[in-house]
Amino acid sequence: MTKQFNGIFFDLGWTLEIPETGDWMLTKKFREYYPLETQQSVDRTVWRNALMKASQPLIEHHQMRTREEEEDAFTGFYYDLITNAGLQITEEIAREISHDRTYVYEPKYILLPDVRDMLVKLREQNYRLGIISDTWPSTVQRLEQYGIADLFDCQTYSYQLGVFKPDPQLYHDALKKLGLPAQQCVFVDDLPGNLEAASKLGIHPVQSLVKPGTKADPRFDSVSRPSELLELLNRKCDQDVQCS
Repeated sequence: MTKQFNGIFFDLGWTLEIPETGDWMLTKKFREYYPLETQQSVDRTVWRNALMKASQPLIEHHQMRTREEEEDAFTGFYYDLITNAGLQITEEIAREISHDRTYVYEPKYILLPDVRDMLVKLREQNYRLGIISDTWPSTVQRLEQYGIADLFDCQTYSYQLGVFKPDPQLYHDALKKLGLPAQQCVFVDDLPGNLEAASKLGIHPVQSLVKPGTKADPRFDSVSRPSELLELLNRKCDQDVQCS
């Protein structure tokens, strides 16, 4: 007799970790130079357009291998964002903000307090664990710094393939690495579109409600904090006649 699921994939942002400032791109170092009041002094439409334009190269040239490439890409992002918003910036300041974002992790990004214990308990119950995340090369070192990198059997990152969720390539890559059929796997993510894509492949979707203001999508199971996943899996096991 076996349990219903044998593999669990996690997104990272707003699932296992959160940004200190509430924004993954506009870090504390960015705010030292450009406080929220400065951003708010810019017309909202101008700021939104500047952000979209600065982000485009990150989307179009997302595939990369090193943190050096990441730092270069985000140096361009910060320079273009501030310039297009009509504010003043030098390449040196853009480089400083980007370097800090790429190489200095704490307390910029915060691992949720019950994550490590949850992952350990899942492994003790013989679940295979993986990551499917839209992210950058610096993530590898960040997970090592959190002390959780060795708890995952595989990782699939968008920067490796050059595509973002919900592109099916990411899910297929993760399933191949984990070595399990989709029907035996769970995927935890905060965005309904990403969960819907996983569900179409047969992966069971679970929505993370960690981000403030996130509304539960009635199509999916959901958890408000990572540790609730254990309770959810145990309930499903109790309901499933295959569980021992």
